[in-house]
Amino acid sequence: MISYIRGYYIITVEGIGTERFLNHLIRNKINVYNVTRISNTKIQFYVDRHDIKEFKQVYKGNNFDIKVKQKTGIPFIAKRIYKYKGMWICAIVSLVLLMLTSQFVTDIYIQSPEGIKEDELRKELYEAGLKPGVYKKSIDRKEIREQIMKEFDEVAYISINVKGTNVFVTITKKAESLKSTDQSNYCNVIAQKNGIIERVIPRSGKSVVNSGDIVQKGDMLITGANSKSIPEVWASTFYEVKKSSSYIDTEKKKTGKSKNVYTINFYDKKYTIRRNIEFKDYEIENKEHKLTIGNYTFPIKINTSIFHETESIRVEKDKEELKEELSKQVLNELDYIIPASAKIVDVKHKHSVNKNILEYSITVQTSENIVKIDPLTKAQAEQFINEEERSKEGEEIIPSNPDKIPKNDIRNEIDKDNSEQNTNEQNSNGR
Repeated sequence: MISYIRGYYIITVEGIGTERFLNHLIRNKINVYNVTRISNTKIQFYVDRHDIKEFKQVYKGNNFDIKVKQKTGIPFIAKRIYKYKGMWICAIVSLVLLMLTSQFVTDIYIQSPEGIKEDELRKELYEAGLKPGVYKKSIDRKEIREQIMKEFDEVAYISINVKGTNVFVTITKKAESLKSTDQSNYCNVIAQKNGIIERVIPRSGKSVVNSGDIVQKGDMLITGANSKSIPEVWASTFYEVKKSSSYIDTEKKKTGKSKNVYTINFYDKKYTIRRNIEFKDYEIENKEHKLTIGNYTFPIKINTSIFHETESIRVEKDKEELKEELSKQVLNELDYIIPASAKIVDVKHKHSVNKNILEYSITVQTSENIVKIDPLTKAQAEQFINEEERSKEGEEIIPSNPDKIPKNDIRNEIDKDNSEQNTNEQNSNGR
């Protein structure tokens, strides 16, 4: 690869004594590699481009037939490209033209539902400035959207996406509204875990919880939210992990006493020399012995089982070291279960000893967004919207105490007119 970057020559030398010629080149510090013998009197080798001048001086006046078979490498390719200036100038111009033309719209694809004529819609898009040949960055999506929705009452929304040199226009019709089982852009927000509500950011929908409320997993937090503007509900959540381990361990230690049991294997048959093992606790160590001479292995194997007597020793671990080990295990598990988006507010460490068991626990208080989206179908969304409209259009409740009626309420003016009319009637009767 390095030789290709630097450039090299493939040279053939023909004559008697080519080996002496190679030695002569090497003595003159000319780098020669990839030497190949073609025939008894002909060889081929590579010479780097920067050594070619010294090579020419060395072979002058000799009796060998020397030929340059091939020139290979980046410098030779660059030199050939430089000779054809018109070619790379045209390539640069073509690249610039391609980059310029990619900034303009070539095609417009429209996806419209039934009831909206595509031809009329395309005509309005052209008048709004969205047509082939227009500069992509000059497209004003908001202005085009407003103009189309003004001309077509049945259009609920228009989506304009630019991909490459193509524009994709998607039309959503109002009539396709809310009577199917398909998912809508309305949703309810429920709690995905237990917590104490800290604050509610209802970007959309109606909140049913307040700060300080305790919620359980699955409780309703916000109704009728928009999935394109999802609210946030931040709550205090708690994570606790416990780990326990015995700080008193039992280890087995060899006493130094042992007994051997031998098993002789001859092909597929086994013969065991049994011995009574009187040890209560022991460990077994197995060894195998083979009989070989040179590359030949005899079909006899002797397995030795060594029974080492052991005794149990009670070992007490260092409580501080065990506590640190359990702490690392707990923290590793907490790192796994606590979401990356949660903010850690407080961490409490606790440990207790019960008999020979050491228990270590860590409780972490976090602040996190506990919302979980529960999508509504279009039928459910329609029902929600109708209920909202009925609640807004409902009659106003008249206060039972007239003194609680607001001063600027029209009912005060009606009562005033009635009282003045009664006063005038009384005066007229008195006369």
